[in-house]
Amino acid sequence: MLFLVDAMLGNIARKLRLFGYDSECFSDIDDLKLIEKAKNESIIIISRDRLLVEKARKDKTSSVLIASQNEIEQFLEILKIIPLKLNEISGETARCTKCNSVTSQINKLQIKNEIPQGVMNIMMNFGNARNAIRCIGRELTLKIYKNLYTN
Repeated sequence: MLFLVDAMLGNIARKLRLFGYDSECFSDIDDLKLIEKAKNESIIIISRDRLLVEKARKDKTSSVLIASQNEIEQFLEILKIIPLKLNEISGETARCTKCNSVTSQINKLQIKNEIPQGVMNIMMNFGNARNAIRCIGRELTLKIYKNLYTN
């Protein structure tokens, strides 16, 4: 599943990437060009821009309008509309939160000199994306699952 995410929701794009979803952020692009790109490439638009989402829907382009200001609630709004599979965050499935490239899990002993000792003691999984070391955490997964099953 591919997503074009409004720049106002950059943190949502990063979280989608952690779960392995290809998520591109957009800011300075004309609405009609954005909708055309989404439609031609079967990409779902996620935005807080009501006018953009209305235009996309009129053009029969998949889109999600986000109303909440709260990040977890925003993610839950997406989950109510799009049946995402939220597997455990892992270096095998996550995408880099900065560049959106595919990551692969690496042995933390290989990078022990590049990661602070405190992080090494806490984290179990590490991912490598385009030669940039990224720590793949579980905190977001736990928050989302907690919200899903307690509300």
